[in-house]
Amino acid sequence: MSVTTKPRLRYRGNDLVRAQYEGASTKRRMAGKGTTVTGPNGPIERSLPLLVARSHNAIRNNAYAASAKEKYMSNLVGTGIKPQWGNATIQALWDRWVGECDADGVDNFYGLQSMAIGSQFEAGEALARIRYRRPSDGLSVPMQIQVIEPEHLDPSFSRAFGGRLIKMGIEFNGIGQRAAYHLWRFHPHEKLTSEINTRVAVPADNVIHMYRRGRPGQLRGVPELTSVIIRLYEIDEMQDATLARQKLAQLFGVFVNRKTAHDPEDDGPSFGSLVSMPGDVEPLDEFTPGGIHYLEDDEEVSFSNPPDIQSQYTEWLRTELLAVAAGAGITYEQLTGDLKGVNYSSIRAGLLEFRRRAEALQAQLIVHQWCRRIAAKWLDVAVTSGALSLPDYWRNRSAHLAIDWIAPKWAWVDPLKESIADLLEVRAGFKPRSEAAGERGWSLELLDAEIDKGHQSADRYGLLLDSDPRHMAKNGSLHAALQALAATEEED
Repeated sequence: MSVTTKPRLRYRGNDLVRAQYEGASTKRRMAGKGTTVTGPNGPIERSLPLLVARSHNAIRNNAYAASAKEKYMSNLVGTGIKPQWGNATIQALWDRWVGECDADGVDNFYGLQSMAIGSQFEAGEALARIRYRRPSDGLSVPMQIQVIEPEHLDPSFSRAFGGRLIKMGIEFNGIGQRAAYHLWRFHPHEKLTSEINTRVAVPADNVIHMYRRGRPGQLRGVPELTSVIIRLYEIDEMQDATLARQKLAQLFGVFVNRKTAHDPEDDGPSFGSLVSMPGDVEPLDEFTPGGIHYLEDDEEVSFSNPPDIQSQYTEWLRTELLAVAAGAGITYEQLTGDLKGVNYSSIRAGLLEFRRRAEALQAQLIVHQWCRRIAAKWLDVAVTSGALSLPDYWRNRSAHLAIDWIAPKWAWVDPLKESIADLLEVRAGFKPRSEAAGERGWSLELLDAEIDKGHQSADRYGLLLDSDPRHMAKNGSLHAALQALAATEEED
């Protein structure tokens, strides 16, 4: 006969003690930690202006913050993420427009890419307006891009009236789609009068808004330095305090205790009253490096003795900068340029992890949110303005917009090893040539066209290059000589 016993439950008073996750505990260890429950936009709406201001200030004045921004921009954009159109006519027109696209007349399209990703790093988002131009302006395609700072979009401007919802400056229609952006006409911090600087409702179709969305429903982005902004300011304060301590240490010289210049009980003249002694005229209110300071017998100098962390300062700073690099999304070596203790394997592993993140941001952020939308609008304007003749465009618009966006090639630590690995993978069939070409910043069609052009040029001048597999073997010998040798051996 088997007896089944039920598990016994423990009671504390009248309350049943239930199992729970320790992270959800409200006892002493976790009391008051992370208990505020918010949606994705409430904290951003309240904190964004101050976060952006502090991020701007850090990048202006902190060398590490400025370095983080530069590395972020140079690795994600570099010389530009360039489109490879399937149509040579479209490609030629695009290449002409690239130098005309900036509404401010300063940058080309790839310079605007770099500016946009820099704004996204520094302020959390990038904004641009599509500006349509007149045919008389002489542009190859009558459209330009005006990049503006995200401060033009006021996060505190939220309204609900007449069936319209405006949240953080963005207006939504009845089904939740973005209908318009309410932008300040001029930068809100340019100190212009309210009569001049007013909000303008710009249709969402004419605004490019690029930001990294961390939570579903998030409407605005936050600076990439948000999680480490406190550390950056504390690093500055710590370095200033350390520098001040070292400066003070260099000021110490000699202190001389001497008798007072005269005897206060003697009314007659004395040697001390007739002769001026060093230190009689100037009070001791500052130190000079290597100086000799005289003290009266009733004076003394005392100094504070704060804890000295000089022996741990370097390790402390490195630990803090590791956190800053992690928060900024780059490696410690990129942030600081410190390559001490780095070898090939460790730097390659770190760069591979960073490049996975960079490639994801290139595809999901720059290409999808920025480049793709601008290219689609550009092609629409090119066709409607007559700059480009594509009779079947509106029927096959998606086919014409099938673009390969090619990012700049990654420079490897040891190019020889990487090239040999790619060669083996391609020859074994584990990787297509198109992927290997894309990793080097080429589309396969353009690469093959350039190779063919090089072969034709070599033939024209009678050149035999080791890079030409039509005539040269892998070891650099001529195919013709090998074939002749093989034929001779067959005859023998």
